[in-house]
Amino acid sequence: MRWHVTYYCIWRGLHRRYLLDDVQVVVTELFTNAVRHAEHRGQPITVVLDPRNGALRVEVHDPDPTLPTPNLDIDLDATCGRGLLLVETLAHRWGAVPLPDGGKVVFAEIEPCSRQAG
Repeated sequence: MRWHVTYYCIWRGLHRRYLLDDVQVVVTELFTNAVRHAEHRGQPITVVLDPRNGALRVEVHDPDPTLPTPNLDIDLDATCGRGLLLVETLAHRWGAVPLPDGGKVVFAEIEPCSRQAG
């Protein structure tokens, strides 16, 4: 998944405006959550990267209507369970919206990076 995200961002020139590491983490965390937690019953999970209004909107569509909730009770020794907290840290905003077909879209908006010439 990270390679696909990197290739797409470079192909579209998005790597000039957004930190690729942040984009990769947000996409992979949202996608992994959909794979692990959504009841997708063999239906596709779709990832969309859409630059709009200055931000890069990352969307993950899946057929499960259950909206995600961040795990606020984190075991500091755990190796999983921090995905949405990472997304919340890296994204300007994030959320989830039910879809008319019974699925949902989980989205995150990443602000452009400020690079200093040097």
